[in-house]
Amino acid sequence: MGSFQSELSLIGTFADMPEILAFVTQACEQARLNPALYFDLQLAVEEACANVIEHAYGGRGGDLRIRFETQARDIIITLQDHGRAFDPDRVAAPNLNRPLAKRPIGGLGLHLMYQLMDEIRFAFSDSGNTLVMVKRSAVLEDHAESPPAEVVHG
Repeated sequence: MGSFQSELSLIGTFADMPEILAFVTQACEQARLNPALYFDLQLAVEEACANVIEHAYGGRGGDLRIRFETQARDIIITLQDHGRAFDPDRVAAPNLNRPLAKRPIGGLGLHLMYQLMDEIRFAFSDSGNTLVMVKRSAVLEDHAESPPAEVVHG
C-alpha cells in the first residue's frame, strides 16, 4: 500500500494558525482523504496546537512540529513540542449539561480532540512532548493503493 507523509516545523504562535490550517488542508488533499473529514482533522489539529501554544508554551509559542501521514487507510497526525508537559488524566471533563452562558470560555480542546479522532496518545519525556492522533479509514478506498508521496514544509 502507498503512503503519504508531510511535515510542518515552525515556531508555533497563535498568529501561525492560518498556516497550520492551510498545511492540514493541503495534506488532506494530497493524501486523498475523504473530504467529509477535512473539518474534523483541521479542528483537532487546531485545538491541539492551541493547547500547546497556550499551555505548554505559556502563550508565547515555541518549537512545534506537525507530521501528517497515512498508513493503509488510516491517518496519523503527530505533534511534537518542547514545552511544559501535563497530565491529560488530570484535565477535568467539561460539563456539557450547563447552559452555554454559564460555561467557562475554553476547556473543550481535549474533549473535541477525543470526539473527533479515533485514538489519542500522549508521551512526555525530557526530550519533548508527543501527541499522536489517529483517524481510521480516512483515506478514500480507491486511493489507498496510490504510490508513495512525501512533501516536507517549513
